[in-house]
Amino acid sequence: MAAYLPLLPFFAKYPFIRVASHFLDEEFENIIDFLKSEGAVEKEAKIEGEKLVLSIFKKTHIDSPSEYGFLCSVCDEKECKKFCEKNAFEDGINWNLCDLCGKCFKNCTRTEDYAELRFQAKKSLLIYLFSRIIISCLDDWVRRKYAFVLARRYRNLIRNEDESRINHILGILSADFDIKIKSNGSFGDSDTYHVHISSYLKAPSKLKSEKWRLVNRKLLNGYIELTRDEFIRLIEEYIKDRLGERLNVDDEIKDLVKPYLKNIEPVVFEEKKKAGKIKFERTEVSCFPPCMIKILEDLKSGVNVPHTARFAITSFLLNVGLDVEEIISMFSTAPDFNEEKTRYQVEHIAGAKGTEYDCPACDTMRTYHNCIKDCKTYHPVSYYEDCMRREQRMKPYKSSG
Repeated sequence: MAAYLPLLPFFAKYPFIRVASHFLDEEFENIIDFLKSEGAVEKEAKIEGEKLVLSIFKKTHIDSPSEYGFLCSVCDEKECKKFCEKNAFEDGINWNLCDLCGKCFKNCTRTEDYAELRFQAKKSLLIYLFSRIIISCLDDWVRRKYAFVLARRYRNLIRNEDESRINHILGILSADFDIKIKSNGSFGDSDTYHVHISSYLKAPSKLKSEKWRLVNRKLLNGYIELTRDEFIRLIEEYIKDRLGERLNVDDEIKDLVKPYLKNIEPVVFEEKKKAGKIKFERTEVSCFPPCMIKILEDLKSGVNVPHTARFAITSFLLNVGLDVEEIISMFSTAPDFNEEKTRYQVEHIAGAKGTEYDCPACDTMRTYHNCIKDCKTYHPVSYYEDCMRREQRMKPYKSSG
């Protein structure tokens, strides 16, 4: 018996899949068992897991796992049929019916390349697990950035899958995330996918461009029509949500990962300090993200801006280098402007009471409906910083022109 053999190549490339936990349960009784292990694979996985977290902040490249074919595409699946009552398997695996319980995959009888595939899957899963453990020991904003960056990496991996197996990949992910897709005996065609409105709405609540609004989508019998690229973008949001979940780490786990945290925490601290107040020669409004520009425009127009938006713009302006007086002047056009009250609030956010507040991340901006566009970033200050750096790189060319 070659347990989970058909999914092992998938585990190696997309280790966030839920059914992978069953595979790891057969390797370790619990997280402590893994963290205390002195095995060669476990040691290497911890080192690579640390590198994975550091790559998020240092923006270094991480190699993708080796390519293996999807074995179920060539298997007659006779053994799988014995263990799956729901799935008809009339023409390959019907991902519309599969709930990815893993029972049929657990009992695979093929043995080709099993040892190598199992090794690669175990290593990849442990690297992923260890990175999640480390992230769960750090601040929430670190976990959000980790989720954003890795979800984008996985999105690019999916996009670059070979045409012959991309529907298998998307089918597995749909089953794993319980994304309801149109049950028509097959999964997708060359470029069109049909997603139930209930599954669609879970992700576009975080996608703010106009094309994702329900009124701008084609809806038929409760299903939304998406292109392949749009469907992959939808799945990216599901991946990001899963990667952003905090694992339950107790004091014993924290003690076991402390040596790795000592290497990561200084890098995280520098990132936070850099995001806290960026040192540029001047502040460029043209580099402000759309959400902040919208709040400023509302203030100048006399719109009664909600408290969450005022906090966001105040903390953002402080983070990018404006002083208290400059910010107060921006609020002066608000219909309920009170200079004394405004000064107190701005100074408080600036740290007059001992705590200097960070600008809310994009996820928080979305929660309070202050996000107006998908900027493909995780934080307004990061958006500004990237723009300013581009401007600085282009300055010699602009002056010479």
